[in-house]
Amino acid sequence: MKNIWALTSFEFKRTLTSKMLLVYTLIYAAMYVLTGVIFKVYGAGKTVVAGYGQSFPVEMLQAGITFTAVFIAIYVGEILIQERNNGTIKFVLLRSVSRFQYYISRIISIFLFSLLLTTIIILIGYVVGLLFFDWGDTFVFYSVTTSGWQGIRVTVLAGLAFAFAYFIFGLIALLVSQFIQRIATLAMLMGLSTLVGQYIVIYDQIKQYVIYEHLLFFHINLFEKSISYSVTSFGVLVGYLIVLGTAGYFLFKKQDLYV
Repeated sequence: MKNIWALTSFEFKRTLTSKMLLVYTLIYAAMYVLTGVIFKVYGAGKTVVAGYGQSFPVEMLQAGITFTAVFIAIYVGEILIQERNNGTIKFVLLRSVSRFQYYISRIISIFLFSLLLTTIIILIGYVVGLLFFDWGDTFVFYSVTTSGWQGIRVTVLAGLAFAFAYFIFGLIALLVSQFIQRIATLAMLMGLSTLVGQYIVIYDQIKQYVIYEHLLFFHINLFEKSISYSVTSFGVLVGYLIVLGTAGYFLFKKQDLYV
C-alpha cells in the first residue's frame, strides 16, 4: 500500500505542475469564453446554455466531450506509454514495486486526474459564468430549477458523475495503450471513438450499457431518470471498472518490459 501511495502521490504532484495541465485549462477557458461571447451576440438559440451564471458550469460539462476524452487519453499515454518508451518503467519496477502495485497506481492516478480536470472545468465555468451572466436568481439544469447552495450541490453531484464516467473511459484508454506505441495515436483513436460512439447511443436497447451514453448523459440522467435507472447505470460503470481493471492488469503482467 505504501508503494501505491508513493507512486500515485508522485504522479499527482507532477500533474499539478505540468505544462499540459495549463494547456488544458487555457483551452477550456477559451471555449467557455467563446460560448459566452456567442450567447451575448446571437442569443440562447446559438449555444447550449440558458444564460444563468450559476448553472453555466454544469450546462457546459457536456459541451467538451471530445476535448475531455482526448485529454484523458493523453494523460494515460503520459503515465504508461511514455514511461514504457523511455524505459523509466523498468527502474520503478526494479525498486521493490510489483507490477500489481504499479498498475493500481496508474488506475488511481487516472481517477484523480478525472476529478482534477472536472474540478478545473467547473471552476472555469463559474468564473466565466459570473463574467458574462452574473450569478442571477435562478439555477436551471434540464428539469431542475433551484438557486443558491442547492444549485451548487447539483453541480457538484453532476461533476462527480461526469468525472466517474470519464475515469472509466480512461481505463479503456489504459487497456488500449498496451497495444500502442505513440501517445498521439492513442489520443486520436480515443477522440475518434467518441465521435463514432455518439451514433451507438441512438439504440435504446443497448445505450445504457455503452460507455459513450454515460460520457454524454450520466451526469444528466442522475437528475432526469428514476433512481433505479441511475443505480443500473452506476452498476454498469462499476462493471466496466472491474472488467477493464482486471483485463488491463493481466495484459500488463504478461508484457515484456525488459525487467
